[in-house]
Amino acid sequence: MHRMIFSVNRLSGSHRAARLLLLVAMIGGGLSCFDGAANPLAAAAGFPIIPAGTPDASADTACPQLEPAKEAAAAEEKDKEVEGGASGEVAEQLPPADLPTTNEQGLSFRLESTLTVGFTGISSEAPVYRLVPPAPTADATAALAERLGIEGEVDDRGEETFVVSGNGDLFVTPTLIQYISADPAGEGNPPDDDEAVALARDWLREACLFPPDLGDGTVVSRTEESARVVVLFRPSEPEPLLAAYPSVTVSLGPGGTVLEASSRWASILREERHQLRSAEEAWRQIERGEGYIEADFGEESFPQGSEVVGTAEYTSIGIAYTTGGLPGEEQFLEPVFVFTGRVTPKGSDQSYPARAFVPALADSGSPVGLSSLGTA
Repeated sequence: MHRMIFSVNRLSGSHRAARLLLLVAMIGGGLSCFDGAANPLAAAAGFPIIPAGTPDASADTACPQLEPAKEAAAAEEKDKEVEGGASGEVAEQLPPADLPTTNEQGLSFRLESTLTVGFTGISSEAPVYRLVPPAPTADATAALAERLGIEGEVDDRGEETFVVSGNGDLFVTPTLIQYISADPAGEGNPPDDDEAVALARDWLREACLFPPDLGDGTVVSRTEESARVVVLFRPSEPEPLLAAYPSVTVSLGPGGTVLEASSRWASILREERHQLRSAEEAWRQIERGEGYIEADFGEESFPQGSEVVGTAEYTSIGIAYTTGGLPGEEQFLEPVFVFTGRVTPKGSDQSYPARAFVPALADSGSPVGLSSLGTA
């Protein structure tokens, strides 16, 4: 799972410029640290600006349309149908779901696991979503900079990478839009959670950085020392999403001033439903200790990289989504099984919330679209 929130501290003068140059160098060098990817479909995709006419677009909003991205992807799908015959016969080879081998604390687990819920009622199929990143242009970047009140020329760094610096900084690639305000943070306390989410949503709408499928926002970080609060937005579908891509983060200071914003977004195209492994088969993998486990031990501390020995009792089974595919290639949002319960470390009388994850897709060569074919 990718849970990192990439937040660039507000800098001034040459330090801000140096930070932007570093970001450009990382992208140009082929490094991927933003949990996104360039994509061959990007050449025909639109810039990720809110389409006019969406429910969150104000009456006076004059944001360019995003539809070319979806139209291009739909055209590609039609080409595939013509070349490969009728749709829904055999699933394309999908990359494995992105699940890490260790958790954020570097802990490993050796647990005796039990399951207290049955396998009935678990869906046998689920949709897969294709991610189509945008293809930014100099004109679109200039329009966005103007919308954000940044005065400066667009610096084209090549490979669809653009930088605008002046009274604020804007860094744009197919996988990232990074805004850094030049306004002082001010003094006082940042807004409370509900107000921060509302202010961040309004700012994204006014800045034309509000995708039509943006979901609810949540506060994921609050730092009293720097009087800063960070709001994270995920897509409305699929849900829940474990990965940090696609997502949008907005960092606010005292008075609700937006200090930074990062958009790692793509058009999310729902494709046909794919066969899932049986939940029982997935559970056997958990029993063998082959799943990825995430546990919240609260204030109890385990040394970095240590092994947690104990028992786990799982009481529910569900489906969540995470990314699949390498940066620079086609990427998807794919289903994974989620087993939810509690872990009790050996020698402890306290149990802690935990979730275990294993891939949910069956063999990629299995039939897809069974519901639409009327055979399920």
